[in-house]
Amino acid sequence: MTITSNIAWSLAAAGLALITTCLHAETLDIDGRAVDVRIEGEGAPVIFVHGALSDLRVWDGVIDALAEKVPDRRLVSYTQRHFGPGDAPIGLPKDFNRDTHVSDLIRLTETVGNGTPAILVTWSYGGEIGLHAVMRRPELFGAAIHYEPILFPLLSELPGGKRAMQEKVRTVFAPAVGLAKQGDLNGAAMRFMEGAFLMPEGSAADAPLPWPTIWQDNSKTIPAYGAMAPLPVTCEDLGAITAPAVILEGSESHIDTVMMADRVSECLDNALTINVPGANHGIPMRAPEQFADMVTYVLNLLR
Repeated sequence: MTITSNIAWSLAAAGLALITTCLHAETLDIDGRAVDVRIEGEGAPVIFVHGALSDLRVWDGVIDALAEKVPDRRLVSYTQRHFGPGDAPIGLPKDFNRDTHVSDLIRLTETVGNGTPAILVTWSYGGEIGLHAVMRRPELFGAAIHYEPILFPLLSELPGGKRAMQEKVRTVFAPAVGLAKQGDLNGAAMRFMEGAFLMPEGSAADAPLPWPTIWQDNSKTIPAYGAMAPLPVTCEDLGAITAPAVILEGSESHIDTVMMADRVSECLDNALTINVPGANHGIPMRAPEQFADMVTYVLNLLR
């Protein structure tokens, strides 16, 4: 299925939509740990899971638009452990790993769900965390919307997967790693995002606020993120998920990203793929209102 709506690629518009970032944040005590959250509205929970080098602020523009479109939903975004603003560097903490992030999402869902299965909205690395959470505790989640979920173990199952991964390493990871090894974590974060979002080299620092701030605030996580061991996952594992899912993917995204998204959709028991023309991995940043329209469309289908 293809959404043919016009995608506005104005970074300036995205910046204006998110200029109120941080004004919405509050803290939620979960098992004695303060978790930064934003909660809008009442009703069935919709939980937003961010990706790497980011935090709950990346969803502000989407949630601002959604709050009027789905007033009967409780919209919840949160910052995963060790991400977000704070003292740097964080080093290599033992609890910075995928297993912890999955467990944290499960506990958050138990806390805000009020006994109602949640709908997940994930982006990138958040898709991996969300899918593992659904596999572990399927009763907590009624459905999911994944924008280009990143599960690198799936590439090994696919013809051409290794080559696609090598290209991603060459164009995205290697330049960022080089800067990180020189001690320039801010530069590494900017170069990583430029590669991931297909932005011209050197342009990330000039992106509208708050995006450069978000990336710089989360640059401290680069060493720990790079050191994390992957969680094993196979197509058969994903096939055990019965909750409906919609996989969104951009028509202009990196080939490995599209391959992983397609594979997730193929493996899930009840999934629909929506291809977004003219979009790449950065659409929730570049076009939050259009992304909110897609989420609204899917939420209405799930009623």
